[in-house]
Amino acid sequence: MAAAKSRIRGGRSAERPPRQILPISVKYGVVTGLILLAFVVGVSRSLTSSSLESTTRLLQQNGLELVQLAHAFVDPYWTRTETLAEERAKEQALLEQRLQSFLREGSQTPVLDLIVTDEAGTQLIASARGGDRLKMSFDSQNLNAGAEDGIVIKEGILGGADGSIPIRSFQKKLPNNAGYVELLLSAEALAALEQKLESSTQRLVLSVLLIGIPLVMLMGFLLTRPVRLLREDMTQVARGNLDHQSSVRTTDELGALASSFNRMTRFLAEAREQEMTAQAVARDLNIASGIQNALLPRELAPISGIEIARYYQSAKEVGGDYYDVIPLDGDRAGIVVADVSGKGLAGSLVMTMTRSLVRMAARIHPDARSMLESINASLSRDMTGGMFVTLAWAEIEADRGRVRIARAGHNPPLILRSSGRVEQFQPGGIALGIDGGEVFQKSLEISDVQLERGDALILYTDGIVEAMNHDGVEYSLEAFARVLQNMSSATPDELVEGVLADLAVHVDGAEATDDITLVIARRE
Repeated sequence: MAAAKSRIRGGRSAERPPRQILPISVKYGVVTGLILLAFVVGVSRSLTSSSLESTTRLLQQNGLELVQLAHAFVDPYWTRTETLAEERAKEQALLEQRLQSFLREGSQTPVLDLIVTDEAGTQLIASARGGDRLKMSFDSQNLNAGAEDGIVIKEGILGGADGSIPIRSFQKKLPNNAGYVELLLSAEALAALEQKLESSTQRLVLSVLLIGIPLVMLMGFLLTRPVRLLREDMTQVARGNLDHQSSVRTTDELGALASSFNRMTRFLAEAREQEMTAQAVARDLNIASGIQNALLPRELAPISGIEIARYYQSAKEVGGDYYDVIPLDGDRAGIVVADVSGKGLAGSLVMTMTRSLVRMAARIHPDARSMLESINASLSRDMTGGMFVTLAWAEIEADRGRVRIARAGHNPPLILRSSGRVEQFQPGGIALGIDGGEVFQKSLEISDVQLERGDALILYTDGIVEAMNHDGVEYSLEAFARVLQNMSSATPDELVEGVLADLAVHVDGAEATDDITLVIARRE
């Protein structure tokens, strides 16, 4: 019991949809937003790096050009020992004027100072702007290492009253190790550019976070709306509303999915309707089958001096064949076998009506002709178009062995003589229900037959002689008669078993297409 409950709980859990933590629109927005953010940051960093490299390269190129120009006009007068002090002072003043004039001509470049030092690099020879090297500190790394021009480039910091600023030093050695020419450029613009680019990147990232991602999530919400609608559509169908149709009409894969969904629901609705119809038909057939089984005689009425055996098998749940033995006045009895043209429920209803008419008319009318005319008149009024009933009637006077045979379009009754000869009787007559008047009356004939002791009367339906095997070959009346001839001394039950056995060999498992009814009455 506990295991069963566990299986039930497991089954219900399996049918319950998974808990939705994040809608697909949120997932789409988050993923797309992160991708957008990563792209923006990557592009910004790339642009920042490219701009800084370009600006640095331009600054460095200007510094290299300026220091080489300055190097060309510097005269190392301090190396000449024979020069007098006055001459040295004049030479220094002239050099400083040249340096200042050089800076004025190149004023577009952010030059802080242009200085000349001795060979040790510690003594200041001249300065365009009176720079103080003690306020400067440089990195030891040469940014121009390996270059053929011999210029040393270093980054550093220049301290002052307003704070420190980044600088870049371009130093070139004078001929004969006389000293150095050193150009000091301000890298403040470069730092400001870097700070500006970083600020722009931050603003751009912030804009993406505050505007871009919400827009992406809104776009995701709009793009995934068909998915949500399809989910709601599936929920409707899961609740049993098979008439529901999806409203998604997009021209993409989701629209194609919605179209397939609508076709599926239509097919399911049609299948459900067909299933309900089939269930209703099956229910009606079960009811009709119960009625028919109740109407077919469970026990045949005994006829004095007559031994009777019968067999009945419907091809469908409800057949259209009918047989009966009806006791009559004056030590008489009537044997009837009928076949309704329709099968299933319609055939059963007509068969039921025919049974009632036969039983009533057999007791009211004194002879077979008037009985069949009365039955035909009633059926003709109530029969639907295309339906009819074939019927064979045998009225037996048991003490005398006299048999009166009437046939309304039915298979000819047979008599198996004790000698083994098979005789068939074909009195005229059309099927019941086709014509309710003169045509039926004129066509109807009655045959009188003498049934001797040991002779057997056989009434049957076309389900026997027209039974087909897998190749479509019918059993035939000849094969039926041959079996009867070979069993002339058999009892009615043995005759029924023999015929059915030979019929089974012929059909070899092929599906029956018609009801089978067989009644054999043998005079003792």
